Amino acid sequence: MAPDAVDRSALREATRFRLEKPGYVELVFSIVLIWGFGDAVSTLFAARFAGIGLEANPWIRVLLAHEPLLVIALKMAVALYVGVVLLACRSVVERVPWWRSWLLVIVGLGTGAVLINLYVGLTAASALA
Repeated sequence: MAPDAVDRSALREATRFRLEKPGYVELVFSIVLIWGFGDAVSTLFAARFAGIGLEANPWIRVLLAHEPLLVIALKMAVALYVGVVLLACRSVVERVPWWRSWLLVIVGLGTGAVLINLYVGLTAASALA
């Protein structure tokens, strides 16, 4: 074999991409992080620049009007409670068909909510400038 020739099987093996399935605890942590911290902070960001009138949830709108820090406390407390319940019920959840897909959908929906909040906030901020 010539010194500059490349072994194709070694090259194929070196560039192979393996995607591991996320574990249960990783998915629960993602749900708590995205729905708790991400949604709370992005909601405050959107409310700061776009106003509280664009908030779809009437309870969150009331909290934003009275005390915005309560929004963070409420959203993080609810997400933390959901995380504790999911961890406590792990054996039950893992018996549900396609449980990993269900949890990934919840993570995806939370990510979508955060991105929408950021979009609203950034659009309103650019309109103010």
